Amino acid sequence: MNTVLELMGVALAALLSENLVLVTCMGIGTHRASFQEPKEAIRTGLCLTAVMILGALGAWLINVLVLTQFNLTHFQVLAFSLLIPGLVALLRRFLSACVPELSRRVDENLASISTNCAALGTALLVVQRSYSLGAAMIFALCGGVGATLALASFASLQKEVDLERCPKSFRGVPIQLITAGLMAMALVGYYGLYLE
Repeated sequence: MNTVLELMGVALAALLSENLVLVTCMGIGTHRASFQEPKEAIRTGLCLTAVMILGALGAWLINVLVLTQFNLTHFQVLAFSLLIPGLVALLRRFLSACVPELSRRVDENLASISTNCAALGTALLVVQRSYSLGAAMIFALCGGVGATLALASFASLQKEVDLERCPKSFRGVPIQLITAGLMAMALVGYYGLYLE
């Protein structure tokens, strides 16, 4: 029972109080279309979620089987910063060979993920917090879902903002930053939420 509550706490933290896009600002390195088109935001979020899950699995395995065994934990950042772009390259190659139509649709999104801090941040957080493999997978999955929801919500809000009623000095990037700040403030209310 205690393990289930801990896993729910990890899931809630990844979705809400530690949202990788709005709260920790890790997932904002995506290409510009993800912040403007809801369809592109969902594609990027799904690609990011896949890379985060694979990255968390790879990071957990590398840490447990190699870095901890040989007392090389000081190389975590180096190992994981090589792991994530390598995973993205392998995933792109796999999709282009096995599912060319899907590869054509998501290749640009996957290419932008290789420099996204959310994937590397997830790998580092999973290891630094000593999550079990199950908790690591849940953190990566819920973190990716939370990032996808944040990107899609932000892109949808951009469509709704009426720039004609907005003062000239706030049009463009300033109103986008204000929107992102308000969305982040809404999630800060969940900070410190734990299941006991």
